[in-house]
Amino acid sequence: MLASKRSKLAAGGIIALVVLAVVLGGHATSTNLSLPDLSGSCSAKGTTFTTDVIADSLTSTQAWQLNITFTSSQVTPMSYTMGSLFTGTGTTTGAHNVTGSYVLGFTEIGSNPVTTTASTTLVTFTWKTLVYHASTLFHLVTSGSQRTALLDQSLNVQSITTTDGVYTCNLGPGR
Repeated sequence: MLASKRSKLAAGGIIALVVLAVVLGGHATSTNLSLPDLSGSCSAKGTTFTTDVIADSLTSTQAWQLNITFTSSQVTPMSYTMGSLFTGTGTTTGAHNVTGSYVLGFTEIGSNPVTTTASTTLVTFTWKTLVYHASTLFHLVTSGSQRTALLDQSLNVQSITTTDGVYTCNLGPGR
């Protein structure tokens, strides 16, 4: 009888701990990285346009890498400009542009990681259309060795979600 009460009490305690962990763990947040929806962009061949990669917040971010894929027969990257929080002394970047993919990396060297609750521009890309009424999906790659990632001071990968972008003459949903 006493053993039965202890078992029930122990089971109740374990359930309470699990519920508490789920409730408290449910507040963990992911940073959303997004590219714009530029539906309705009916442009001539040779038109330049920009896309900002936006983080909705950052927590102790020491480094990041973006891997953006695009339709190389439709658009080509021309240049990039780092967001204001990612320039200056103690920062370094590296970029690699291959057909249909652009990988850009950033790190803070010897300085504090970036933390902000405000939406922040990581980088602005300038593109050029290669055809009349160009159309491309801008996809943030989230798997593989060259995936899009945010890293903390210990170079642990942080949790992210992504919102892909688009550049097209066609109107998107709700437009």
